Amino acid sequence: MPPAITTLPSELVSLILIQLSLRDTLSLLQTCKSLYPPSLHHLYSTLHLCDRIPGKYRGPPCPPFTHNPLRAVGNDGCRALARTINEFEKRGEVMPGVGFIRGLVLEPEVFARSTACMRDGLLRVLGDRIEEGGVAVRWVKVSVWGSYLETLDDPPTGIERFLGILKRYSEGKKADEFSIILDTNFISSISQWFKPKCSIFDLIDLEKVTSLDLQIFLHDDEYEDDFRMSSSEDEGDIKEDADDEEVYEDRILETIAGKQATDLTALLTRTVNLRSLKLATDNEDRQYNPPPIERMASVLNNLQTAFLGLKQLEWLYLRGEMFHPSWFITPPQNVKTLKIKCVVSVAWWRRFANAELKGVKDLIIYNSKAEMDSWMSETDKDDYYMEPDDDEFGMAYATTPKEFDLGSVKVEGLREFWLQGGFRPQDLGECIAKAAKGDITILGDLFAVPVGEVLRGQQEG
Repeated sequence: MPPAITTLPSELVSLILIQLSLRDTLSLLQTCKSLYPPSLHHLYSTLHLCDRIPGKYRGPPCPPFTHNPLRAVGNDGCRALARTINEFEKRGEVMPGVGFIRGLVLEPEVFARSTACMRDGLLRVLGDRIEEGGVAVRWVKVSVWGSYLETLDDPPTGIERFLGILKRYSEGKKADEFSIILDTNFISSISQWFKPKCSIFDLIDLEKVTSLDLQIFLHDDEYEDDFRMSSSEDEGDIKEDADDEEVYEDRILETIAGKQATDLTALLTRTVNLRSLKLATDNEDRQYNPPPIERMASVLNNLQTAFLGLKQLEWLYLRGEMFHPSWFITPPQNVKTLKIKCVVSVAWWRRFANAELKGVKDLIIYNSKAEMDSWMSETDKDDYYMEPDDDEFGMAYATTPKEFDLGSVKVEGLREFWLQGGFRPQDLGECIAKAAKGDITILGDLFAVPVGEVLRGQQEG
């Protein structure tokens, strides 16, 4: 006969509790006095608040958070929790379990005024408890979209009040005592319609952010009223100023891409304790046509310096258009996993070959080739076959990249390489295998390896 659960060591009971849903944990809590304390502690140790129960988690690894939909408190649960806390408050008591909260997970909809967390005051109560010292939170995962910052309350209420309390609380903690996992979708407002009075980053203690999942927006400035690079009235002036690097640089700084790069640079210089970073760009199906990379050199060099300053970063994922198809972002030396999913040019691959990637152990690249556009400089055009396309104006060009080699790459510490996408140097497999000295797993679409070389995990073509 198996031993009763009440006779098991506390470590085994904790392992069992991890596998249970909130409802099952609550049922176990009510079975006997000996199981009440560990069950209550586990029930409240991480409070995952959401409107809709989340499915899959696609963000960066961000311990101590682990995604478990069975432990998420949906809208009905938030309403019941707020009601119960309020009932205890009316009696001058603190609800059992609230003092055990160590982790908070706040999904985007939690901050909407229509949800139970806001409507029934759950975040207000939690904020009060943190401010009074009744809740000793050690980490918070905040997922917030820009639209929820559109409040005009003075003094602040809702999300702004809660995040203000959280910021004051975190500023009194050391980096190893409190951490923030942040998921947000913009740096600063670049819309003529939406002008929040503050940015999410004004409400966060950035030194405590250890994981950042950030989406920024890139699109051409013809959609904005403040600066229109391609408008007819400015087109002639821009052509006249094209040889004046200082004037052109000032114009780049006024574009949406320039503003986003500048804001991102300022942000990364302040998130000194980042361990994982997912950076994605989204142009909302709008067109984005960067100029030749030489014209963006200043803002991109500053941004590269900011990336290299992330000394504790271990995991980096870059998805979408990273400002320019010829710009390869060199990660800081401590990065172990580098994942890239973007449109690239021949020049991008050459910059990749010259980048120091000695600390990277796992490298994943999903790529497709950049088409002919305004980003091409004269040196880029030398790497492509360009022929007039058959359109009615005779203006478009069809481009095909010429075959090219790298000669060598600087990835000597690499242990696993995954490539997906047919656009690559001819000698990429040979270069990777040579740099890794054969002790590497190669997966995906890459089969160009040295004659006689046997690589562990290689797929046959």
